[in-house]
Amino acid sequence: MKYILFCFLLFLSCFSNSYAVETPISANQAFSFSATAKNNQTILLNWEIAPGYYLYLKDFKFIAVKPTTAVLGDPIYPSNTILLNTIEGKLKVYSGRLILPIPIIHIDQKTLVLQAHYQGCSKAGYCYPPITKMIEINLAGHYLKPTLPLNIDIAPITLHTASEKSHFAQLFEAHSVPLLIIGFLGFGILLSLTPCVLPMIPILSSMIVGREHKHAFLLSLFYVFGMSITYAAAGVFFGYVGGNVQIIFQQPWIIICFSILFIIMALSLFGLFQLQLPEKLRSKIATASYHQKGGTYFGAIMMGILSTLILSPCVTPPLVAAFGFISQTGNAILGGTALFAMGVGMGAPLLLIGALGTRVLPKSGAWMNAIKIAMGFILLAIAINMLQRILSEFAVLILWATLPLGAAIYLGAFATAKTPWMIIKKVIGIILFIASITLIVKAVLPTTQKKSALVFQPVHSVSQINTALIKAEKNNQPVLLDFYANWCIDCKELDALTFHNPAVQAKLSHFVLLRVDLTNNSANDQALMKKYNVIAPPTILFFKNGRELTAQRLIGFLPAKPFLKKISQIQVSD
Repeated sequence: MKYILFCFLLFLSCFSNSYAVETPISANQAFSFSATAKNNQTILLNWEIAPGYYLYLKDFKFIAVKPTTAVLGDPIYPSNTILLNTIEGKLKVYSGRLILPIPIIHIDQKTLVLQAHYQGCSKAGYCYPPITKMIEINLAGHYLKPTLPLNIDIAPITLHTASEKSHFAQLFEAHSVPLLIIGFLGFGILLSLTPCVLPMIPILSSMIVGREHKHAFLLSLFYVFGMSITYAAAGVFFGYVGGNVQIIFQQPWIIICFSILFIIMALSLFGLFQLQLPEKLRSKIATASYHQKGGTYFGAIMMGILSTLILSPCVTPPLVAAFGFISQTGNAILGGTALFAMGVGMGAPLLLIGALGTRVLPKSGAWMNAIKIAMGFILLAIAINMLQRILSEFAVLILWATLPLGAAIYLGAFATAKTPWMIIKKVIGIILFIASITLIVKAVLPTTQKKSALVFQPVHSVSQINTALIKAEKNNQPVLLDFYANWCIDCKELDALTFHNPAVQAKLSHFVLLRVDLTNNSANDQALMKKYNVIAPPTILFFKNGRELTAQRLIGFLPAKPFLKKISQIQVSD
C-alpha cells in the first residue's frame, strides 16, 4: 500500500510540474556557431543546435564585411527543414546540426570577415533575440578547420517577418533603399500636381523669359536643385534627431499629440483653414528672393531655396508626415537622400517649363483640389495607424470605419449622379460605405475571440518600472511585468491565446500590467534583460510590495488553464 501511495504522489508531482519554469540556456549554448572554408570558392557555416531548440529559415542573413568588394552567392539551404505550426502559419525551422554552404562569387583577398544573423526559439515556448556574429574565415588553406566567432561587441539587428513589418519599415532593408527613394520621388511628383507648386511658376518664368533654350533649362535645373537641397537639409536633421528620440515617440502622450497634429494637417487640406508662415516673415523672405539675380545659376539656387520657404500652405501637412516618417529611421543620410528625391519630384513641372515652356503643363482645375483631399485622407490614416498602438480594438475599428465613411460622403455615395464621372464616383463611394459598415459590425458584434485584449503600460527603463512598482505598492496591487518582442512567436501566441482568455482577463483585472518591448533588441533592451535576469521572451515577472515573487516567474508560453493556476497561487500568497 505504501508503494502504491508513493507512486501516486510521484505521478501527481510530475503532473503538477508539467509547466514548471525551465531556465533557458544561453544563446551560444543553444546555437553553437562556427565556420570554415571548404575551398577558396565556398565557405561552410555550421550550427550545433541543442536538443529542443530550433532556428528559423526565414531569419538567416549574411553580409561580407571585409573586404567590402567581396560578392557572395545565395546560401544553399538544406532541404531537411521541419514545418512548425505557429500563430503566423507554418514556418520552416532547422534542428540538430545545420551545415550551410555559401558560394564565393568574387573576392580579392585571402581572408573573409563575415557577419551572420540568425534567430531561434525553444520548444519550451520562449525565443532568443536576433543573434549577430562576426567570424573571420581563412581562404588560403587549412580548409575544413572550424573557426569560432570573433569575441567582439556587435550592434544587434532586428530580424522581422514580413507580417511583423509595417509597410514602410520593409523599405529600410538594404536592397529596398532604391525603392524608398523612388517612393519619395513619386510622393514629390504627387505633390507637384497640387496647387502648391503654382506660386513658383511665375517666379521661374520671370527668370527664364527671353533666355535661350539651353540657358533656360539650366536655370530651372538649378532652381529645382535649390528646392531639393532645402528639403534634404531638413531630412538630414530629422533623420539624425529621430535616431535619438525614438523611445520618446513610443510614449502614449507623444503618440496622441502627433496624431492630433496629423488630424489638424488633414483638416487644413480639406480647406477648413490655412497653415502658413506669418505675413511679416513671408514678406521678408519674398523681398530677399526678388533681390537675387535671376540670370545666374547661383541666383537660381537661392531663388529655389527662398521660394521653398514661402510655398503654398498645402505643402505643410504632407511635409510634416514625411518628416515624422524620416525621424523613425534614425538615418540622417537616408533622410537627406529621400527628401532630396521628393524635392526633385516636386520640381518636375518646373523642369518641364524650363525645357519646353508653360504650354506643356495641364490646366489647373478641380483635379488639383481632389489630390489635396486624397492627401488629407492619407494623413488621417496615418493618425489612426499611430493611435492603434494605445487604443482598444473596438476604438481602432470605429476610427478605421469613419475613414471610408467620410470618403464615401465626399465621393457622393448618397448624392444624385448625372454624369458618367459622377456615376463612377458614386459607385466607389458605395463600396467604401459598405466597407465602413463592415468594420462597424465587426467592432460591435461579438465573435468567438471577441474580448478586449489586456492593455499593458509600456515601460522602457528601470526608473519607469520602479515608479510603477511604488505606485502599485501604495494601491496594494500586484504587478505583472511582461518581456515581449514582435520577433517572438511564442509571445504572440501568449497574447492571442492566453491573454485573450476571458477568465485570464478577469483574474488579471486588479493587476498592474507592465510590458517591456524587446523588439528593437537595442542596448537599452539588453540592459533591462540583464537587470532582471531575462534570457529570452516571453518572460513574465510578478511583483508584490515592490519585490519580485521569484518562485512565480514564468518563462515561455503557457496555456490559459495553467496560467490561471499560477495567478491563483499568487493571489493565495497575497
